[in-house]
Amino acid sequence: MKQSCNPPKTGLVLEIGSGDNPNPRSNVLVDRFVGSDNRERGGDLVVDRPFVVADAHHLPFRDRAFAYAICSHILEHMDDPVQFARELKRTSVGGYIQSPSEIAERLFHWSFHRWYVNLVDDRLVLHPKEPAEPFGELFDYLYAYNPAYYFFQRSMPDLFWVEREWHGEELQVEVRADSPLPLTDPAALRALVQPRHSLFGLVGLFFFTLVGRLARTDVRRLARRLLGRNYV
Repeated sequence: MKQSCNPPKTGLVLEIGSGDNPNPRSNVLVDRFVGSDNRERGGDLVVDRPFVVADAHHLPFRDRAFAYAICSHILEHMDDPVQFARELKRTSVGGYIQSPSEIAERLFHWSFHRWYVNLVDDRLVLHPKEPAEPFGELFDYLYAYNPAYYFFQRSMPDLFWVEREWHGEELQVEVRADSPLPLTDPAALRALVQPRHSLFGLVGLFFFTLVGRLARTDVRRLARRLLGRNYV
């Protein structure tokens, strides 16, 4: 997946909720939960650079201490997303947020997430997640073990991931009672499902995703470090 995470070459970079997969560019890591409880992260906590135990709703840093803040798959966990956004803008000049989309949340088994997240006109719009998970872990297994499904999901990344890179005061987070998805509007649905790549691009993506599925975990980790990305 192409990411719009573009931290500056200079200046301190903060990463909140870095968990088991911190970004190579991050200088300071923050996590609220330490120890062996991995229920809300994909593996054991990585502490390989300056690390601060803190609540992201109340960060222990001075105003504008960081040039950039990376928050990958953390917004959907927050108790108070609006307060979290205030702290990001207070402590950082700019940053990057990535979360599963509402569509992904309804398909996959992430019972510990609190919010559905959508991007509406550059505004992150959240509403409370429903407890029902009708598909169980079906799509988790499709993503892990079926290359055809993995290719489909990678070919339409904005259906499954929400990304927002922000600078200054432009970060806006809003909590609503209901979903903003236009799932009953035929014109909006046709736009939503349009292919994201040319035929040539799809062929290239197919081979990239096939290699990604066949590569060992340590090889993918090395590739992430070399490319400066969280995900490969």
